[in-house]
Amino acid sequence: MTTAYISDNGIMVSMVVPVFNVASYIEEGLESIANQDFKHAYEVILVDDCSTDDSLEICQRFVSNFPDKFTLIKSKTNAGVSSARNLGLGQVQGRYVMFFDPDDVLPPASISSLFDAAEQYKADIVKGNLILFDDNGRRPAPDHVKRITLISGGDVLTALYRHSRVRGHIGGKLFKRDVLGNLRFPDGVRMAQDLLYFSEMFSLARSLVLLNQEVYFYRKHQTGSTGRKYEKGSYNDWLGAVENSGKFAVSNEQKCAHKDLLLRTMTQIARECRKIPPFHAQKVLQTIEQKFQQWDLRLFRLLVRDRLGLRGISRYIKLQLAIKQIRRNLSDS
Repeated sequence: MTTAYISDNGIMVSMVVPVFNVASYIEEGLESIANQDFKHAYEVILVDDCSTDDSLEICQRFVSNFPDKFTLIKSKTNAGVSSARNLGLGQVQGRYVMFFDPDDVLPPASISSLFDAAEQYKADIVKGNLILFDDNGRRPAPDHVKRITLISGGDVLTALYRHSRVRGHIGGKLFKRDVLGNLRFPDGVRMAQDLLYFSEMFSLARSLVLLNQEVYFYRKHQTGSTGRKYEKGSYNDWLGAVENSGKFAVSNEQKCAHKDLLLRTMTQIARECRKIPPFHAQKVLQTIEQKFQQWDLRLFRLLVRDRLGLRGISRYIKLQLAIKQIRRNLSDS
């Protein structure tokens, strides 16, 4: 049952929504926010990042139709999603904060489920289940949980590094503003900026609730972005973000969990690299080999010092097989 807590301004939850050229989807997304069953006051801060389609007009219509919920900030320049979120964070007033991308959808009980759990367990962060959807159907996200789980202390950051029950994306998370509201997204990072932001947040949080309820529907786009990140070099930002997320690790357990995240990321990149053109694959392979040495991903060290488990060993084998396949592809081209 929702508590009767009232903040100074009466706003219980603030939602930050960056907007840029999403006219095909945004109306559905904003409708899902407006139709929440949450009984307390909540605010939705729309930040238009200089859209060139009809996104701004749609935002203005929602502000006009729901003036008690929606407000609009217009960015002066197109500065990217991190900058837009940071603009919104500078205006939030609620007891709790959450993010939403306007091409996604919220189930009706999303805010109330997250808020109730935060209040009941006095949690700094609550993370609910995500559902991935596209034209072919729906499926649970990889970090789906089946039971409510309470995590505290240093284990909060370890859970993020482990990447099995919680990941560094914005969807389905609610956090306490007076504890974590001063953090900001890094500007100029093209990939995995969310991971950097949440790594710092999870290092400061003392309590995390993993909620076994669906709170966020994440739209999967078939845009060929896998190949583009290697063509444009943005995968280097991904690698850098994952590497830099480790600066928040303090305990041995956190450091071991972060090393496993490095291995996981390297394996994913190598497996994707098998399917891209040789010209780009050659550059990616060079980066993989450099990072392999820099991160010291030798099997013996991973087993002895970093306590690599069975899943990690399997991941290491997949990494080696992927690297061999890339080399074969390059030699055949």
